[in-house]
Amino acid sequence: MTQANEKSSIVSRIKLHYEALPKSERKIADLILDFPGDIASYSATELANLSGVSKAAVTRLTRRLGFTNYEEARRLARDAKLWGSPLYLLSQDQEPSEIKGSLKSHLERDVANITHTFEALDERKVDQIVTAIANARKISILGYRNSHYLAAYARFQLLQLRDGVHLMAQGGETLAENLAGLGHDDLLIAFGFRRRLSSFRSALKQAHIAGIPILYITDPSAGPTENYAKWILHAEVAGVGVFDSYTSAMSLIHHLCSVMLTKSGQPGRAHLKRIEDIHDALRHFE
Repeated sequence: MTQANEKSSIVSRIKLHYEALPKSERKIADLILDFPGDIASYSATELANLSGVSKAAVTRLTRRLGFTNYEEARRLARDAKLWGSPLYLLSQDQEPSEIKGSLKSHLERDVANITHTFEALDERKVDQIVTAIANARKISILGYRNSHYLAAYARFQLLQLRDGVHLMAQGGETLAENLAGLGHDDLLIAFGFRRRLSSFRSALKQAHIAGIPILYITDPSAGPTENYAKWILHAEVAGVGVFDSYTSAMSLIHHLCSVMLTKSGQPGRAHLKRIEDIHDALRHFE
């Protein structure tokens, strides 16, 4: 029989054994599959009552799925919620809200996220980061999944301020080609918001080994990947619903670029002027 490894999610473990489950255990499994994140807050007795089965059935299912005990399964569910899995953030206790109330909640959360993000900023660190961005020979920017769009936005903003800004692993390229041309005079800006791919941490490790300075922009749930970065900036992204909100991350990018433009003085303004002159020559805008 195929065995789930210790890192397999609760959902994947259930699917692996589902067809062979006794009726009582299948009732529990069905409840978990609908809202897997809920078991992070349910005791074994509560889960049994909600499923209409005995606590012993919960214990049997837990062991069948490869867990030592029920608490181990709950920890795995809590980790999935922390990583930002939308499926695990769903809850059967959530009630539909009116549009007006929903909009107000989203606005309040975004404002709170921006506030917490900027209150945690160290101005001296920001100054060091902006100086590194301005002085680096080349800047490479990396991000996967939702972080990819933040990386692309950061590249576009920085291109208006300086040359030599590249988005990594584009058009079928691998990271090897991108990392091979970087050294200690360059800068890697890495966006690693939850959920982070395992290959992301490997990329940062290789960059660290190569002596490439790293600016790591992430959310507060980030783990040991931080050990590879010279600078770390956190942006709060937890949304009201199951999806993260990146308003604070976008605002943080905007702030860094605005500070850089101010600090760059005449050379920065001259770069912007050259761009505008080319826009005019090519008649890009009506």
